[in-house]
Amino acid sequence: MEELQGYLEKDRSRQQHFLYPLLFQEYI
Repeated sequence: MEELQGYLEKDRSRQQHFLYPLLFQEYI
């Protein structure tokens, strides 16, 4: 999880709309 957070922080403004939906789908 730590690595994932670090990646999100780097490109959060860019990948935010792309990664968040995918993560939610995997969790659900």
